[in-house]
Amino acid sequence: MKNFSLTHKFFNSFIDDKLSFSYMGALSNHMVVSSINLIEQNLAKDNSFKKLRHKLSFLMIESFQNIIRYGDEPSNKELKYRKEMFIVRNIGGTFYIGSCNLIENQKVDFVNNKLKEVNKLDSSDLDLLYRKILTNNSFTEAGGAGLGFIEMARKTRQKLQFDFVKIDDDYSYFYLLIRVNSESKGDEELFMMDIDWFKEFHDIACQENLIVMHKGNFSPIVIDPVIMMVENNIKSKAINVQKLTFHIILEALQNLSLHSMGSIDEKEAIFIIRKKNAHHVISTGNFIKKSKVEFLKKQLDNIEIMPMIDLKRLHEETIHKKSIGKKGKIGLGLIEIAIESNNKSHYHFYQVNDKVSFYTFDVEI
Repeated sequence: MKNFSLTHKFFNSFIDDKLSFSYMGALSNHMVVSSINLIEQNLAKDNSFKKLRHKLSFLMIESFQNIIRYGDEPSNKELKYRKEMFIVRNIGGTFYIGSCNLIENQKVDFVNNKLKEVNKLDSSDLDLLYRKILTNNSFTEAGGAGLGFIEMARKTRQKLQFDFVKIDDDYSYFYLLIRVNSESKGDEELFMMDIDWFKEFHDIACQENLIVMHKGNFSPIVIDPVIMMVENNIKSKAINVQKLTFHIILEALQNLSLHSMGSIDEKEAIFIIRKKNAHHVISTGNFIKKSKVEFLKKQLDNIEIMPMIDLKRLHEETIHKKSIGKKGKIGLGLIEIAIESNNKSHYHFYQVNDKVSFYTFDVEI
């Protein structure tokens, strides 16, 4: 049994967040749609954010577009740069949406001047400039980029945070962060995200080879967008990635439903996909009642030492039982994960207090 602390570490880093989501890697239309669906599903039941959902979706799309506009590919493919990143955080009554991409140094002055120009304008001036661009049909590449920044500032009524970090003679990292306030005021003592935190997190995420991180309310509606993210990032002929991912998420959901602390509708958890050498690691983490730890630990240990032939036999016996209780459900999910991943799973329980532990589960594929 190995101790993987990364899941626990990230969960604690975003402990005040109602919702956290980050994606790092190549963008596609499927990834954009999946990311927005995942975030919208998390906000669906929160009445305080109903008026914000349309605005947030627009700003997320605009942030993705910002990466696409300036997502320069290095001419020398052998050079290693940090990957593009998109992040959304909901802390109290505030949403933060950030984007990062590689940009050619020859473009930096143009983009920098555009952003400074937008930040100098008040709300009425932004509206006037927006209408002027639309009236003049200024939809060149430069005009379109300027319009995007104007739209961000108009929608948020906030100054845009940005920075450029020079890498070498050819490229820099372009960081852009926007802040959206809801009508309900959040706790002023909660963490306030800024551009420096974003740059530091991008560095950490690259060191850990992070692809997807989602921390929030887990429910059955998150399965489809999460599976799509996995499939778009993990290509393997040796295993059925969709089936394995489904079992991992389903096992996490069942664990949350049966053992997790919290209300019926609010089950806080974290899901991570990252690269590890030539493999990928899919991880989940959630709070669990301490009274349930020994039972679950016993099942995990028994499955870990069981030969594959015995696992498959146990799987057949379990699915043919006429009546499967709660224990059977958990066991079946863990058995199927062990079979699909060739028994490359690891777990750890972190004691939170006398009644609660934090349970992390990792599968390497």
